[in-house]
Amino acid sequence: MRRLVTTIMCVALSLAGCAIEVDDAARPVPERERGQFGAQATGDAAAGSNRVFLVAPAAGDQEARLRSVRRAVPSDAESILTSLIEGPNSAEREAGLASNLPDGLEIDTARLRGRILTVNVNDVFRDLTSDALRIAVAQLVATANEIEGVESLRLQIGGENQVWPLGDGENTDRPLTIYDYPGFVESSQPAYPAIPTANS
Repeated sequence: MRRLVTTIMCVALSLAGCAIEVDDAARPVPERERGQFGAQATGDAAAGSNRVFLVAPAAGDQEARLRSVRRAVPSDAESILTSLIEGPNSAEREAGLASNLPDGLEIDTARLRGRILTVNVNDVFRDLTSDALRIAVAQLVATANEIEGVESLRLQIGGENQVWPLGDGENTDRPLTIYDYPGFVESSQPAYPAIPTANS
């Protein structure tokens, strides 16, 4: 009996030594210890915490989809959108990523009021086809949607509201949201394996 009690005490002391210590008060977590919820594990260093959306290569007769890529730029709207306008880097181009935003596009102003980001740009969209314009606008909307505090994008030219195409081809002059472009952004959900059939 004495040997059993001694064994139990030793096990209890060992477990107590492994217990997680609880802080008496809240403390800031050092940046090196912070994780990112939902981040995909990778061995490569992240190229920044902000995201822009480029056009992914289409497979077969599928429509083009947008794919997010990281950017090491300041987190203000103008910096992030300017990085989008600059297009894919060399590695992204080699991977088949592209942009439908027209050459010469420039941001004059970008202001966040409430949750609406109003971006004023120069007029360089007129040469895009209707399909290319929809994807270009979707790139801007999807990227704006990733900016903290932004729920919708009002895209102006020369300080004036414009009519822009939605994902279904309809036109509107109201602020645009990511929900106006369903199916335009690639899913980050991995493909599920095929369900075997009775014949396989």
